[in-house]
Amino acid sequence: MPSFTLSSAVLLGWISSTAYAAPPVGLPQGDNLLRDRATLQAFAKTITSDPDGNITKTYGGPNVCDFAGVTCDTTPDGYEAVAGIDYNQYHIGSNLRLTGLLDKLVDLSFLHANTNDFVGTIPDVSNLQYLSEIDLSNNRLNGLFPKKIFAAPLTFLDLRFNSFSGPLPKDLFNDKDMDVLFLNDNKFTGPIPETTTANVTYVTLANNLLTGSIPASLANNVGLKEILLSGNLLTGNVPEALCALPLDVLDVSGNPQLSGALGPKCKALLKKEVLNITDTALTA
Repeated sequence: MPSFTLSSAVLLGWISSTAYAAPPVGLPQGDNLLRDRATLQAFAKTITSDPDGNITKTYGGPNVCDFAGVTCDTTPDGYEAVAGIDYNQYHIGSNLRLTGLLDKLVDLSFLHANTNDFVGTIPDVSNLQYLSEIDLSNNRLNGLFPKKIFAAPLTFLDLRFNSFSGPLPKDLFNDKDMDVLFLNDNKFTGPIPETTTANVTYVTLANNLLTGSIPASLANNVGLKEILLSGNLLTGNVPEALCALPLDVLDVSGNPQLSGALGPKCKALLKKEVLNITDTALTA
């Protein structure tokens, strides 16, 4: 049985955002850019570790669009603002907070800030009407799942490798905009939420502390391609309705309390090496 991971196309190819449209050239800085510059310069003052000098070397200048990691663009309302932040693998620290940064950049379309030292939780982003992508994987964020994050029109949420805990929200899979949801390697507990109708395509909840059965209602995600539930404390069997979807990956390995004989549709996925049942008590 092969090792199952999310496809490289998802992990590497998804986050390639353009913000709203092709940015114009040579526009003067208006009030929104001055506001965003003040926000980013205030954030820069909280940084005590910047090993590559990405921020400390550029954030003193007059033009916020020249700051490292910053993308400026024209909003649908016709003014220029900071539309994107890409701090991926900047390794900045220490004990950085998203409050005062994410919630203040009100025209932001994407925040990519994996592999840094952000702590605490995610602030209320209900006023960020354009925010579609958040990647905060591999930080030190904690607390309960930030439910208010769904107030933004997110399509991509990556919170892998943090220390979030507690139950997953009941409406986790019922956000009409969400397409990609990576929550693995946290400390989430309780059951996997039921699904009514959703558009999510890629899901990983692996390596948490989730309990209970695998909901058959996950099959209501009719566009689902990959779902990783490995390394939890799940019980019961794999629902036939889930195995009836045209999945590329269904990984339930490392759940030793999953047991019973697989149904015919799940057996077919096992034969195709789409389904991984390693380290479970499931049988074919």
